[in-house]
Amino acid sequence: MSGRPILPLPSKFAAQPFQRDQSPDRPGQPPGPNRPTYAKRGKITIVACVPCRRRKTKCDGKRPACSQCIARDGSCLYDMTDEQRRLTFLRDNVEHLEEEKGALENLAYTLQNGTEEQVAEILNRLRSHEDIHQIAQSLSGGRFSAEQGESSVSGPSSGCELKPHTLLQVLSTRDFEVTPGIEADYSSREQMFGLVKGTGTHADDPGRAPDAHTPLMNQPWTSVTDDYEFIEHLLSLYFSWQHSFFQSFPEKLFREDMVTGRTKYCSRLLVNAICAAGCLLSRRPEARRDPNDPKTAGLDFFDGAVALLNETRTSNIPTTAALYLLCHVEGNRGQLSSLWMYSGRSSRMALDINLHLRSDKLPNEQLTGSANKEETARLHAFWGCFIADQVTSFTLGRLPQIPTNAITVDLPPINKEEDEEEWLAYDVPSGKRPGARSTTFNQVAALSKIVNSTLQMFFAPAQILSGSILLDEYNKYLQWYRRLPAIISSINDAPPHVLCLHMYYHAAVLLLFRPFLKAKFTESDVSPREVCRQSANAISDIFAQHRRLYDLVGIYTFQVHCLLTACTIHIINVPTISSTNYLTAACDSFQDLVHRNEWATGSLNIIKGLVQKWNIILPIEAETALYRNQEVLSSFDFGSGSGSQSPPSSTSGASVYRPEKRAHFLNPSSQVMQKRQRLAPRETSTQPMNYLFAPFPNQPAPLLGPIHTSTSADTEWNDELNKVAQGFDGLNFSGDDWFDPFMGYQGESSGL
Repeated sequence: MSGRPILPLPSKFAAQPFQRDQSPDRPGQPPGPNRPTYAKRGKITIVACVPCRRRKTKCDGKRPACSQCIARDGSCLYDMTDEQRRLTFLRDNVEHLEEEKGALENLAYTLQNGTEEQVAEILNRLRSHEDIHQIAQSLSGGRFSAEQGESSVSGPSSGCELKPHTLLQVLSTRDFEVTPGIEADYSSREQMFGLVKGTGTHADDPGRAPDAHTPLMNQPWTSVTDDYEFIEHLLSLYFSWQHSFFQSFPEKLFREDMVTGRTKYCSRLLVNAICAAGCLLSRRPEARRDPNDPKTAGLDFFDGAVALLNETRTSNIPTTAALYLLCHVEGNRGQLSSLWMYSGRSSRMALDINLHLRSDKLPNEQLTGSANKEETARLHAFWGCFIADQVTSFTLGRLPQIPTNAITVDLPPINKEEDEEEWLAYDVPSGKRPGARSTTFNQVAALSKIVNSTLQMFFAPAQILSGSILLDEYNKYLQWYRRLPAIISSINDAPPHVLCLHMYYHAAVLLLFRPFLKAKFTESDVSPREVCRQSANAISDIFAQHRRLYDLVGIYTFQVHCLLTACTIHIINVPTISSTNYLTAACDSFQDLVHRNEWATGSLNIIKGLVQKWNIILPIEAETALYRNQEVLSSFDFGSGSGSQSPPSSTSGASVYRPEKRAHFLNPSSQVMQKRQRLAPRETSTQPMNYLFAPFPNQPAPLLGPIHTSTSADTEWNDELNKVAQGFDGLNFSGDDWFDPFMGYQGESSGL
């Protein structure tokens, strides 16, 4: 056979199932040439006939008369209950199925290990609609047994003997030379209680796709469309604009399996999930359920993926990657609770199949081709999942699911050849440039580890927060940025994933210092508010660079959120000219995206809510950009935080009104402006002071220390918190001449 992929079953046979052989008796499978034979245990009769029971002789249970009664020429009568009849029927069926299973296993074994001529002959007989059981019987009858015996005797000199495996293992096309390692052996999902290694068919094969996702010979990868050109269009969009940042699975292995029909690195679920994500980037009407509504893009593929996900019973690499993509699609639709659910499920599945644990292979061990592919797929699956976990937690202000102290696997390696491969902006006229995909993936993973540390410090602190801890965390980011390889250190003419990497860095630094806008370090010249201002400006500049190079093509939810994060700083720095210009440009970008991205709509409504809550008087151009599409409402799902009152932006778009025109407020780009009015109520004795800045709905402010359940410990923690407010250990929250970043807002019961 040539290296060309096997053609699908001819259309005239596509709807016809293989016919079952109606013959009552089937010959059993003879032992293989190297299989030991054992004496077969006698058949146990469930119910003996009445005469044999009276005579106390052994009855073989045959119908209509047993052999004992026939030999004695007597009548044979059975007296059975309904339960006994059912057991007898089930046993006969099980024996029949065991015979069929043995024959089919022999057929699958021959397809896997036979010569090219043998495999070609079997496939030709299958496609000519010859009965599959007759083919299996011909194999069991010894037609290929001599050749198989020779291949097993004169096989590799390693001493390993080829043995038939179960039918599930054969269909999974697993690579038998892969050794999962001792850590994986004793923590597989098939284990029982204690240190018991899993022995099921899935326990030692975490990369195998589930049976529900294994396409048949004549089954397509997706049932939504049979337009191959359109599917390739969606795949190209996804791999060009989004995949290079997350890389939750290796593209080459995925495409190889998609062409050949293998399901180790590809599955119907993953294909549908990729197409759903690609539809969000497509401008074609056929990418939408309703051709006139861009917000319905990808819904058909998404529903198909969810239906396949509901059939999944085992964890594997393709499903782990698909869950992240479903999370991304839900984020684009503004379904934040569903986004968090799919993200968490992806993280738990990665931990379930031990993707976070290092193999027991030595670093200098030379891996075979298939084993190397397996290691590559595992690295991509885990680090892609880990990056998605940090991005989701960072976006929603939640605790990440995967702690870094549980990770023993190395960061993804840098491949210079892969970095030098050209990246082409699909569907956009743009020049070719080095892709730097490998280095980007490595650095995104490294940056995500620091983000994980920051999120753990904020939402699950192990010690009281101090100025020195904040500065140490900030130095981690600075060191990461200084060590960036030259190929991704500049944003000039950079591919979109490199731009997104830089945006990620500045948004993470802003996240670190934004809660402490009112604080000063007593032992450092670093100013949190100045660092936040610089980071916000950098994010806006990078987003503007993307628009200059690629317009809004390739923009997805994470980039939109980074821009919103920058706006929370711009909005408290207006009416300065630079902040006004940045805020205006950001609102214009959000307005251009609202028709196809619910996150952009929610971002506008959040800004409107903050303007209304803090009584901010916007410059005329920023106000015009913010309220340009006033009729667009948001279906953003902010959830329902405990004890919190959602701001106007999260309840209904009608409540976020446009303030009356203020003629006395002049254009900042041309005239000198008067000092901004402060209309929000001042602090009162009954209103608690809010030291930390947390502007987003349903996102808590960081904890300043570990939470205890005991009363005495809680009292001690409150004392430490008060010390922090008074300048404890390097932090000082006392005010100065700089304007109030809260616009007089001191933290009412809304729990922003």
